Amino acid sequence: MFLVSSSSEQTDQFLRLASSHPEACSCGNMSFSSTRVPLSARPKDLAMFIYFVMHIPTTALMDVVPLYPAFLTPYIQPLIQFTEYYVETYRDPFIADRSLIWFNTFLHMEGLVQLPIFIYAAWALYHNRKGAALWICIYSAHVVTTVLPCLTTLNFGKDSDFPFHISDSQKTFLTCLYTPWLLFPLWMLYECFNRVRLYEQGPSSVNSKKHQ
Repeated sequence: MFLVSSSSEQTDQFLRLASSHPEACSCGNMSFSSTRVPLSARPKDLAMFIYFVMHIPTTALMDVVPLYPAFLTPYIQPLIQFTEYYVETYRDPFIADRSLIWFNTFLHMEGLVQLPIFIYAAWALYHNRKGAALWICIYSAHVVTTVLPCLTTLNFGKDSDFPFHISDSQKTFLTCLYTPWLLFPLWMLYECFNRVRLYEQGPSSVNSKKHQ
């Protein structure tokens, strides 16, 4: 009876300790509990979180609209009209030209691969999950290789490469429009690759970069 009572008291003490000091109640790499550091205290994660949240509606409501099946056309007419307005206003040859197989391939990849990663990465960053870093690396490496051909085509392509005439000023504007989607993923690739390396080195390295 004494042993049961003593064990019960020790269990209660351990649970109280785990509740108030979760970092003190760990076993190897397994922790009894964890405290989510708010995004406001993780500025780098906050920047990536905003990036992915912004991309979810942008991708679903604009970028992949040309890929939706024909039977949805009556229901997405406002989205189609907005896409047409964007092409007429900014003279984006890639969105306008449906015959570009390489660019259509990129759009399919955006809808089938990138969009799920946007949703997961936003959720994982909000909850401070370590697994986000690897998926952000995969996304960033992929998107860099899709934006770069667009930039090189804009700046080094011939007039015959485009469905309509694009002036030098329009090319400059489109270059400025596309370039952030190259630079920001490059930064995310660098940042998250370093995080993955730290995670591989063990908890002591991760704790040294606890607040991202």
